[in-house]
Amino acid sequence: MLRLPPFRYAAPATANDAARLLADHGPDAMAVAGGTDLYPNMKRRQFTPRVLVGLRGLAEAYGIQANGALSLGAMATLTEVADHPVVRGRWPAIARAASLVSSPPLRNAGTIGGNLCVDTRCNYYNQTEFWRAAIGYCMKKDGHVCLVAPGSDVCWALSSSDTAPVMIALGADSPGLPLAYLERAIGALEGEDVDAVIGPADDGGYYLLGLRVCPRGALREIAWSTLRTRADTRASLDRHGLRVQEIDAFFDVDEIADLELLSAMLDRGEARAPKTARALAELRGAR
Repeated sequence: MLRLPPFRYAAPATANDAARLLADHGPDAMAVAGGTDLYPNMKRRQFTPRVLVGLRGLAEAYGIQANGALSLGAMATLTEVADHPVVRGRWPAIARAASLVSSPPLRNAGTIGGNLCVDTRCNYYNQTEFWRAAIGYCMKKDGHVCLVAPGSDVCWALSSSDTAPVMIALGADSPGLPLAYLERAIGALEGEDVDAVIGPADDGGYYLLGLRVCPRGALREIAWSTLRTRADTRASLDRHGLRVQEIDAFFDVDEIADLELLSAMLDRGEARAPKTARALAELRGAR
């Protein structure tokens, strides 16, 4: 039987109290929501926090608001998200993704916030302490070599979140992006000589960033939402030894002029985004 390591459990009543506890204890503390991922990892000694800051008492972190936009409380369970009638009707991809996570008991306990923040893993890392010790550990925890790719200088553990890819896609600001661009990016990443793909936008940023692996710190200290965003990102990826390929340029919708360009493309049939087209038609009718 695998047992949890010793820890102290704190139960703050507000988000400010939780943030203060996490800040006070630094790397010795971790936040826990449903615990469906964290507790098994602690049993395997992948995490050994001395203090767990429970988020169950944060009343403001619960609930689902689905009016003009969708607001999911981080503590909403995956079952609540998957079964919510408005989410299923208006954001079916989110409901579907939440319904695919693990099994019903874990969806009943696991939260949408936890699934979005789930730790990266691989078959070598996601094992017991005894198993990992027998192979000399790995780069992600206690070792120096990535056992997925022993010649690599970065860890290849990947995210296993079911809901994060959907949230990223729904949060995109290029609704008319041609499918061929995505297929081109995926095809490049499936090759052996590309680690990262950038889809450049004409505002100095990018409409797409695809990574086979994201080295720790690679996306820190980027000047986001500036004319240098793409250049800073490319320079950081180069410094971390990733082989980068840029695909065709496109535009994202940041300003009125971008929206008018998208609207014209939709009217001419040059882009397919039926829900966006309907929303734009409603806006024009309301003027």
